[in-house]
Amino acid sequence: MDTPVIISPLSSFDVSPAAEIIAKNKLWQRYDTDYDRAYSILMEAIKEERTIYSARIFEQVVGFVWFDLQGTFYHSGYIRWIAVHPDFQGKSVGKMLMQFAEDKIFQKGTNVFLLVSDFNTEAQAFYQKLGYKKIGELKDYYKRGITEFIYRKSQGPIVP
Repeated sequence: MDTPVIISPLSSFDVSPAAEIIAKNKLWQRYDTDYDRAYSILMEAIKEERTIYSARIFEQVVGFVWFDLQGTFYHSGYIRWIAVHPDFQGKSVGKMLMQFAEDKIFQKGTNVFLLVSDFNTEAQAFYQKLGYKKIGELKDYYKRGITEFIYRKSQGPIVP
């Protein structure tokens, strides 16, 4: 992408456009996450000082990533949510957000985990292209009838 993408902490001013990105996405709709629910979840996460970063082009929020540095089994990071505005998908914004999160997580541990829905084959291909491997599945984990695949990316030596 020729236009610079600025990644910075998600602020309360960014919550509305981030919630809009979620509300317009069919994936999130399958999980019954509309604008109001997304807005509420993101505002609560900011109050709790969760690790969420936005991607901006000029002053427009075009995506965000929410991750935990030690969210999986304490020694590994977990990417909770990533979303990119439909007009900016396929333009490396998601890749930049993932790289940013991975860089932060790999400073603390050797693994990154994430979940991806069984029906979301585009995301599965995206994560595989970034080096993630499917290592398991959770049937009916968040919503009955949907299986979440567990993906893992490792870097560096395993810490005993």
